[in-house]
Amino acid sequence: MNTRRRSPPAAPSPTRRRLAALSGLALATLPPWTRVLAAQPDKALRKVRVGMLDSLSEAPALIAYEQGYFKEEGLDVEFVSFSNTADMVAPLSARQLDVASGAPTLALFNGALRGLPFKLVADKGRNSPGHGFNALVVRKDLVDSGRVKGIGDIKGMKVATPSRHSPMELQLDTALRTAGLGLNDVGFEQLAFPSMVAALANKAVDAALMIEPLVTVVSQRQIGARLLGFDQTSPEFQIAGIIYGPSLTQADSDVGRKWMVAYVRGIRDYLDSLDGRGSRDVTERALSRHIEVFKNQELLKKVVYPGFNPDGYLNLQTIKDSMAWYAGLGLLKTQPRLTDLVDYRYLDHALDRLGRKGPRQGVN
Repeated sequence: MNTRRRSPPAAPSPTRRRLAALSGLALATLPPWTRVLAAQPDKALRKVRVGMLDSLSEAPALIAYEQGYFKEEGLDVEFVSFSNTADMVAPLSARQLDVASGAPTLALFNGALRGLPFKLVADKGRNSPGHGFNALVVRKDLVDSGRVKGIGDIKGMKVATPSRHSPMELQLDTALRTAGLGLNDVGFEQLAFPSMVAALANKAVDAALMIEPLVTVVSQRQIGARLLGFDQTSPEFQIAGIIYGPSLTQADSDVGRKWMVAYVRGIRDYLDSLDGRGSRDVTERALSRHIEVFKNQELLKKVVYPGFNPDGYLNLQTIKDSMAWYAGLGLLKTQPRLTDLVDYRYLDHALDRLGRKGPRQGVN
């Protein structure tokens, strides 16, 4: 067999070598996601629409966006603001949203019983010790006068709640039981979180179940005082979770896996920024760029941030406790199986790539 020997390529000129070196240097100084796109100029990004509640717990996803982690995975993420999770249900069902967030509520559990194609897939904030993002706030005049010193002193008082039988009320119930009381020992006034500020100021209510940053806001305005963070009485309670809709659970699971890789990286950057291993600016910058209320940098330095599991796992025990609580009130006739509610396939894929900080967890 005849073979043809190729002549060795001519050596590049000094000018071409310098240009190549400069191009490589310029590429190396670009952000990680830009380098990926430069290496794959023809690869289109996949659009992913994410429902957002303009809460502090949005931080990991916003960090992942700002750090370019989603684009590294080939995703073009768009955040859409909602006032509550209930408003996300219709667009999520219609595949107009891909990702949402929600608390372990009665509506979520009933949705699982009806076979809705939504799945809790990862942590989106919990009351880890020192991270009492949810708190019971009492009017400052009641605290200053000595009328209220502890949880037992709110007996007979009117408490503002975001919605009846919400996870916030479950946490209040747990706190009241430490003083031998229950929900029947207080009155409730249902109010949106922002309206609670005015209600405390004009003494229409005595206390309120609030979330940050409003807990800090009422304290700064001398309207209310944090009586207790629910991390004290409901430690590690699962405040909210990431929810995948049918566009990911029934159709494009690869996008769901890629989104989760970026999200877990965001969780870890977030935790690093809070405990000093990373810059606090990472979290504050991400929140201030995307959420109007957090443009106040001084506010971000004073709020209590939610905790997260570094591997993104949910606290399934508190979700079970929530279902039992609703069942005890006669509001949940049948408790759904956790396997109908939670899906860790996406998270496990991400952790197989990124490595785990703790043991592998299952759904049972």
